[in-house]
Amino acid sequence: LTPLTSMIPCMDYLTNITVFSPPDACCDGLKLVVNTAPICLCHGMNNNGSMSKLFPKPIDPIRMIILPVRCGAMIPIQTIFSCATQPLPPLTPPATTPAPPAASPAPSP
Repeated sequence: LTPLTSMIPCMDYLTNITVFSPPDACCDGLKLVVNTAPICLCHGMNNNGSMSKLFPKPIDPIRMIILPVRCGAMIPIQTIFSCATQPLPPLTPPATTPAPPAASPAPSP
C-alpha cells in the first residue's frame, strides 16, 4: 500500500474525465511506483477495483493505463505480463498476530 500512496496526487486525473492532464506531482508519484514497486500498478490497471479503495471515487482503469504515457513513464513489460497472468499481491499486507508476551521470571523466595 505504501508505494501507491505516492500516487494520491493522481486522484483528480484518475477519477474525473474533465481533468485533461495529470499534475507533475502525480507523474512524480507514478515514476516512484514504477521504479520501486511496479507490480502495485496492477491494482489500478485491472477491473477488480482494489486501487479505488484509496480514492473517494472509483478510478477509471483506462485512465490508469494511459497515465504512464501521459507522464512519460515506462512500465516494464514483465509487469504488464504479470498483471494479466499472475495473482496480485494484496493491496494491504495481511495483519500480523502479535507475539505472545515474554514470560516473566518466577519470583525468588
